[in-house]
Amino acid sequence: MSTLETFDVVIAGAGPTGLTLANLLGLYGVRTLLLEQNKATVGEPRAVSIDDESLRSLQMVGLAEIALAQMSPGYGSVYLDPKRRPFAAVHPVIEEYGWTKRNAFRQPVLEATLAEGAAARPSVDMRFEAVVSDHVDDGAGVTIKVSQPGRDYEVRAAYFVGCDGGRSRTRRAIGATLGGSSFEEKWLILDTVGTTDPTRETHVFSDPYRPALSLPGPNRTRRYEIRLRPGEDAAEMETEAKARELIAWYGGDPSVEIERRVVYNFQARVADIWRRGRVFLCGDAAHLTPPFAGQGMNAGLRDVSNLAWKLHAVLSGRIGEGLLDTYQIERRDHAWGMIEYAITMGIVISPHHRLRAWATRLLFRAMGLVPTWKDWLVQMKFKPKPRFDAGFLIPGGKLPGTMFPQPRIEVAAGDIRRLDSLLGSGFSALVCAADPGALWNQVGPQVPALFQDAVVGIRPELIAFGPTPFAHPMLRDVTGGTFRAIAPLTQAVVLLRPDRYVAAVLTPENAASLGPLLAKMLDATFAGIAPVMQKAA
Repeated sequence: MSTLETFDVVIAGAGPTGLTLANLLGLYGVRTLLLEQNKATVGEPRAVSIDDESLRSLQMVGLAEIALAQMSPGYGSVYLDPKRRPFAAVHPVIEEYGWTKRNAFRQPVLEATLAEGAAARPSVDMRFEAVVSDHVDDGAGVTIKVSQPGRDYEVRAAYFVGCDGGRSRTRRAIGATLGGSSFEEKWLILDTVGTTDPTRETHVFSDPYRPALSLPGPNRTRRYEIRLRPGEDAAEMETEAKARELIAWYGGDPSVEIERRVVYNFQARVADIWRRGRVFLCGDAAHLTPPFAGQGMNAGLRDVSNLAWKLHAVLSGRIGEGLLDTYQIERRDHAWGMIEYAITMGIVISPHHRLRAWATRLLFRAMGLVPTWKDWLVQMKFKPKPRFDAGFLIPGGKLPGTMFPQPRIEVAAGDIRRLDSLLGSGFSALVCAADPGALWNQVGPQVPALFQDAVVGIRPELIAFGPTPFAHPMLRDVTGGTFRAIAPLTQAVVLLRPDRYVAAVLTPENAASLGPLLAKMLDATFAGIAPVMQKAA
């Protein structure tokens, strides 16, 4: 009798979400099996934009620089009225999380990079042409049935994660349903190669007659997204002749090579259940986002960045299984918030009435006259920031539940790096003060050992290095991002989770009350209770 192969985690689906999860689990040495029903990673362009939060996740696994070298980083958008006159522009240059906010990429290239990264992890096994036909969660583990050419077999895992797309078998199997709506309108997607359009901006044609977007890509690629008019036939719109006619209408070269022509119905949906027992949903299996804000794939990468460290912490015994209940608590509301953001962007991009289009243009032009409003628009400050109001954190103040900035940090004279590169892949305590040693002596005794995988002192930009008693690395924030984040505090110990979200902020004034709450939060997970804490008095 053969023995079942056993893994810590089995993943269904090797799109960007599943591949990123495999890389993150591989970073932690978690025994992972990644199953994909297709013969290889995707060969056609699908998602085209990756943001700074997602690049930060790729930075964690050492792939951000490799991936970015194959992208067009830092592009913006120009909004055009029906006469093709610009009425607004968005071009963010602020790198709050350490990377540019909008970056154009080719999904086949990114997936190949992620697959190579996962394959290099000794604890990760990838299998293609592997179809998951069923799974059974018996409470102690999950048995997964797999079919590959020439053989059917079963594997056993502690946890099973469905990253298997919008038609997810895993979602149906756990009884989850998608709530939300489908857009009645249809959009034609045209991917082109060898474009002669030299611009690095997205052109947004905000025209009620036929709105469209022309998006830049790396290596002279460009995508057109064009809304169909009522009554137009999808099959006719997908013909090469019609596609070339439309490309010319929006100022493109009608003789360009067209790599892909397909009509989509955009979706705005989110699952009611993201976890049942030992089974989880991530990416499109859990939510479907309209593409107007370029956040569909990025939302999936946020899911796995949240889930990966939690699975590792539970599997390693550092935190109890109650931690896993915080996955849906933390991710679902933010995922829906990004869907609503995309819907709002769709209203701007795709006005249905001339009056609404005129009012939108008037508002944007007015905003351009007020410096604060103009900066809010140009720097994309309208994008909802990731924030959890409950979960594995101690609420209170502006920082807990938010992603901490990633400023540039000076390690030694002339040696300047991104903050995350100095923190490793675990928990960390940032001792932010002019004199980190003195602050740590006051607050450090209340910091649980869990958060001391990395302890670093961070001094303000204008404080030079000098002798100060501190048993941990001493760094200097050369961009000021750390101290802008903790303001109005001038000193604080910021406790970061592995996903760089703030779990708590300790000061000499609150450490005595927050220390016991942190211990209680951790203890709750071992009792099988979701550690949702109340704000300290």
